[in-house]
Amino acid sequence: MASQMNGRVYLPDTSALIAAWSERYPKDVFPEVWQFMDGLNGRLRVCEYVRAEVDRNVDDLLEWLDTATVDSRLSLSSLDGDMAESVQRHFQRISEGWQHWRAVRTGNHADPWVIAYAQALGGVVVSEEQSGGNVIKIPDVCRELGVAHMNLLDLFRDEGFGG
Repeated sequence: MASQMNGRVYLPDTSALIAAWSERYPKDVFPEVWQFMDGLNGRLRVCEYVRAEVDRNVDDLLEWLDTATVDSRLSLSSLDGDMAESVQRHFQRISEGWQHWRAVRTGNHADPWVIAYAQALGGVVVSEEQSGGNVIKIPDVCRELGVAHMNLLDLFRDEGFGG
């Protein structure tokens, strides 16, 4: 169950956390999944916009985020000035470059912010979204920007969980 500690930083989108918590790996059935996530020792970083969406949707997931070693308070104010400016520049480029992306058009700020943080921090975006059709999804934007993207199962494999 121990993590390989490859040093990667993972930035999940809201739907990945909620899907894992509520649908795929509920803590009461799969406690070892959440022990593993906790064992990433702060390398699972949840940005302020994802945290706000979790707060509006799943109280007990927010409680877990607050008690685990997950860095669940990643915000511009928690970064040094240069890094915060880098995140803001990446977010601006995403907002301008993907104006037709529903996440940008509707003001769903979490998705573009997750990518901006991952780009600035050299991290990996974790989402359950898949490319396909004429709808822009997180993996499409990540691919265009050269930002690493994986789903939860890939994260487990990447860190050697379960095997």
